[in-house]
Amino acid sequence: MEIELEFGKGMWNVALPLAIGVIVGLAAIGHAVTPEGGGLLTPSAWQLRSAERVYAAELADLRRQAEALADLMNQAPDAVRAGMAADRIEQLTRDGHPALSLQREALAEAATEVRLWAMGGAERQQAEEALTHAIDVLGR
Repeated sequence: MEIELEFGKGMWNVALPLAIGVIVGLAAIGHAVTPEGGGLLTPSAWQLRSAERVYAAELADLRRQAEALADLMNQAPDAVRAGMAADRIEQLTRDGHPALSLQREALAEAATEVRLWAMGGAERQQAEEALTHAIDVLGR
């Protein structure tokens, strides 16, 4: 018993463009996910990319918090808002990526100074200097 399949002329008109479309689509996906320089990601390269993403995300969060402190400094002293911002920053700066320890320390110091200024326990100049230092360190 023998079974024969025959592709008619109409079947090739559908199958060939479909196959070409699939090949081009796979090539486009491969090009989009292939790292720069080509080749496959090794486990160490994958870990490096993952650490870079964590670093960038944490740095962006630290910068947002510094901007929030700067906004507080541009308004009338408000001890409650400054205290809440300082508490949030203290929680954020407790641990994180080791490469950002200097930035976390500078931001925590600035948060403390802004809190003291808002409560009337320190001069505005001290808070401004600490915040300026933190922003400079975060810009690196």
